[in-house]
Amino acid sequence: MFDKGIIRKSGGPRKDNETRYNEWEGLCHSTKKLQSNDFIITLSKSKGGAHCINSDNYIMREHQLHLVFPGQQSHFNILDYTVIYQLRISKINFDKICCALRFSQHLYRKNPIQNLTQTEFDIIRYELMTIGNELEMDRPLLEIICSRARVILQEISRILEKRINDISLFIMPSVLSDFLRLVELNYNRDRTVTYYAKKLNVSSDYLASLTRHYLNVTPKQIIRNHILVESMRLLAVVPMTIKEAMYQLGFQDHVTFNHFFKSLTGMSPSEFQKRQ
Repeated sequence: MFDKGIIRKSGGPRKDNETRYNEWEGLCHSTKKLQSNDFIITLSKSKGGAHCINSDNYIMREHQLHLVFPGQQSHFNILDYTVIYQLRISKINFDKICCALRFSQHLYRKNPIQNLTQTEFDIIRYELMTIGNELEMDRPLLEIICSRARVILQEISRILEKRINDISLFIMPSVLSDFLRLVELNYNRDRTVTYYAKKLNVSSDYLASLTRHYLNVTPKQIIRNHILVESMRLLAVVPMTIKEAMYQLGFQDHVTFNHFFKSLTGMSPSEFQKRQ
């Protein structure tokens, strides 16, 4: 995104093409207005500029946090000396970690820019830089990246909790939290929405209405994306054959697993392994 100025560090996409991290500093500069399918966390320390998200313009000043969700358009107009720390997470990985956001996504979308204290800025900057350092490793670990990203989302939730008066209106219901935990535990046993709805003693339609309202995804997408991220982790990080990974993920035959993986990534499991 920031192609002029001084790029101090760049992580990915060498090993993990789903996550990218950049540090940038410079003066006058504009980025193209693009629609991204990434979740983008940006920390800025700026003396002047603006960040446009969809049709809204936000003035850049001092220490700020900027959030852009998948499907949104955004671009920066840097007018004075600015330092940027930016993490871009693909929608696939974001759907896996978005449960770390304690409130409905509507809250974060309504409040995409937050002015930070120096302490808040330093806490999030440390976590972003740690992810950047991990991405510089020869074999970055997805578990570490996701764990650090969850911490950042929890810190962001804490920041908004301090600033929003009617925060109780955005708290996720316990049944949705229970659903996310059940997917973590049972994704390799059953991948149907009906199974989880019965476990939670709710209808599939009600569960779908919750996930759409609070997480902006369907239950099926949550289950599918969790399986995909686990597939990528097993194939890339653990010295495991495709057949072993397939059975661990709950697939009974290679054809079904191959079709599932390729339909979501554009490559077969074997092609993915060769690129790691």
